[in-house]
Amino acid sequence: MIARESAAILYILVGILCLWELTGLVLVQDSRPPYNMVRRIFAIFFGVLPSILIFDALKSPYPILNSGQAHWLLLLIFVPFVLELRARSSKPFENMGFTLLGLLYIGLPTALLTTMSLQDFSGRFLIMAIMLLIWANDVFAYFSGKLMGKNKIFPHISPNKTWEGTIGGVVSALLWGVVSYYMWWVVGYELWQWVLLGAVCAVFGIIGDLIASMLKRSLKIKDTGNILPGHGGLLDRFDAFIFAVPAVAFTIAFVFQDIRFF
Repeated sequence: MIARESAAILYILVGILCLWELTGLVLVQDSRPPYNMVRRIFAIFFGVLPSILIFDALKSPYPILNSGQAHWLLLLIFVPFVLELRARSSKPFENMGFTLLGLLYIGLPTALLTTMSLQDFSGRFLIMAIMLLIWANDVFAYFSGKLMGKNKIFPHISPNKTWEGTIGGVVSALLWGVVSYYMWWVVGYELWQWVLLGAVCAVFGIIGDLIASMLKRSLKIKDTGNILPGHGGLLDRFDAFIFAVPAVAFTIAFVFQDIRFF
């Protein structure tokens, strides 16, 4: 039980750090200092609130969600609007939009990871398997692209990504799905299910990486942060994982009809 709770807390902390990076990049810091920081803190809190409520509902003896008072939390949706009225930013609607973006882009996968790690003991193994599938895709996509890459996918967004590298990454993820069948037998999935998860992780991981590249290019930056010396920020490291997790969760729940983790 302690391992489940520790894993959930770890994912929430990573979500907070990713939101800290994201809000520092996209929120317009042109108001008085108190409003700049309050806006950023609220965006982070709003983004991880679903994860906190899930943790509370599954682990607290007196959960907020069952107390009859949770509906009051819906009023928080008005806070960004009122805050921008006071902050007098030059781009208030951008700030409000990016606050909601943090909830979907970072908050949703964080909430799913929290639920997966708490609901079933094998959820932690499943999350690790997802990470390895994405890393298999990334590593072999890189080497395939270096060796054979000629045809660019989206040169205006990510000039180094090629169709040859993408195909190599997808094939490696499919093969690693076969390995996962034997490695993560405790999860209880069949071979075809692991191969399908490999495909989902590869495809949506690539999309997540391209979306992060599009974000950085729109902001004219190379890395999202410097929390990891030599590797950029957490969003740089988890861009594929963040985007693939909701797709994996959808596949597990609606294709596999497996609701153990949710």
